[in-house]
Amino acid sequence: MVNDVLLVQLQQRLRDYLAIAEGHAPDETALDVRSVAAALGVSPTTLYKYGFNNDVNAAEQRQRENGLLSGAAIEQRFFEDQLAQLKAELEREQERNRQLVGRIVIIEANAGRLGIDPEELDRAILKPVRSMSRAGSNMNSARKRFRRS
Repeated sequence: MVNDVLLVQLQQRLRDYLAIAEGHAPDETALDVRSVAAALGVSPTTLYKYGFNNDVNAAEQRQRENGLLSGAAIEQRFFEDQLAQLKAELEREQERNRQLVGRIVIIEANAGRLGIDPEELDRAILKPVRSMSRAGSNMNSARKRFRRS
């Protein structure tokens, strides 16, 4: 009875470990009976005794198959994800542009309602006159602060 409970717990721990390890590269997480037994803290003999070595070998095979896809498939997946990200960003920017155009239409309508020519809103703002330096132009406040008494 107790042995059955321990066996079920070991089987669950083994499946959890194998599910995680399959996602890693073979050089990161080795999937052989000795490595898995060491990770689970049991003897390799225990895994062989209860037939868990078949699960370990199947997981190792799946890990190798996934590893073979890694080179070109990972690059392809990266570019597909990047493409999807760029499409989503493009849609967000298009929606933002539509909202900005809507705001401009409202501003022009309000300008016409307030008696301002909407064409005046499109004129460029004149540059300030920079022919004379404005440095130190606030001398009045400086005199007040450093006044001799």
